[in-house]
Amino acid sequence: MIGWTTKPLGELCEVLDRYRKPITKSDRREGPYPYYGAMGIVDYVDGYLFDEPLILLGEDGAKWGSGEPCAFKAAGKYWVNNHAHIMRPDRSQVLDDWLIYYLCGTDLLPFITGLTVPKLNQERMREIPIPVPPLEEQRRIVAVLDEAFAAIATATANAEKNLANARELFEAELDALVEDMRAAFPGNALANHCRRVTVGHVGPMKDRYQGSGIPFLRSQNVRPFQIELDGVAFIDEAFDSELVKSRLAPGDVAVVRTGYPGTAAVIPPSLPISNCADLVIIRPGPDLNPHYVTAFLNSNLGKRMIAGNLVGAAQKHFNVGAAKKVAIPIPPQAEQERFVARVDQLRVLSDELCEVYEEKVLKLTALKQSFLRRAFAGELTAAMPETIAA
Repeated sequence: MIGWTTKPLGELCEVLDRYRKPITKSDRREGPYPYYGAMGIVDYVDGYLFDEPLILLGEDGAKWGSGEPCAFKAAGKYWVNNHAHIMRPDRSQVLDDWLIYYLCGTDLLPFITGLTVPKLNQERMREIPIPVPPLEEQRRIVAVLDEAFAAIATATANAEKNLANARELFEAELDALVEDMRAAFPGNALANHCRRVTVGHVGPMKDRYQGSGIPFLRSQNVRPFQIELDGVAFIDEAFDSELVKSRLAPGDVAVVRTGYPGTAAVIPPSLPISNCADLVIIRPGPDLNPHYVTAFLNSNLGKRMIAGNLVGAAQKHFNVGAAKKVAIPIPPQAEQERFVARVDQLRVLSDELCEVYEEKVLKLTALKQSFLRRAFAGELTAAMPETIAA
């Protein structure tokens, strides 16, 4: 590009790291001044080290991949700890916003050192090559990026709001169906209609996991209405034989005990053999559809019932005794099947809507990266934010 040069970051900025100073949490005194770390403000304190606009760049504890907010402005009076580099740009050569856009939009991982504790040390930071157009061109490109990113932010916020609305709509419809069941049919203790209500293995698992074998489900594998097998653990057949009580079978309802207690999903036919830890296991009787139980537990009414029965002082959890007492409406099997069919229909519609809005958010994120690539290649003539559908 005509008039463009490339310079190492150390030639474009004065590095002020020698002036930064960490304050341990116990020594901080609350005040009006921002206390900055690797990713932004972490506290407010009663003193300041700087009183000018500078650029901060995460040294450790940050994310440095393309599109990550590893660099940002600090202005006014503020304090900076030792987890962020502090830079005063030579503004006769480079704009603050140009540097921030470039540092956040570029993959800086090749400059990171350390495996246990990844770090962008000062020596490597100074070596980062920065494209430097003439100042007027920097101003033009920054203005285009500002306009485009503002439009993308608005469109992203709208898509995320629509995504949340789609999820809330499903929850509202599910709650209405559950309330209709409760109004029409009396509640009865879950234990009276189950073959089995027990708890999965509770105890140490160190060195018992392996790369393959019997799937071993934990709380993170149970999502509302769905068993998530990405990242599932495995145990060997010998250990599975020791844990007969916590074995799962297709049609069982697995319920989270801690973290998000009450979250429930049915074990699918694709898991003919599995075991589990720290989950409540419900095996419904012949008059109770497991998918009906799952929908009830995942509804807001079910969540409220479960919340009212949580036990434990240090960590609240849903235990077997509480599960057995859950008062669930028991309609005839045919009514349960109609209920489940309607919930499935609503889930499909909700999932389709969510997929649309999730894809929209991903496309908008990719569009930001596209603008940045074009900007730093000298190809950005116009952002055309009007083409970014809100």
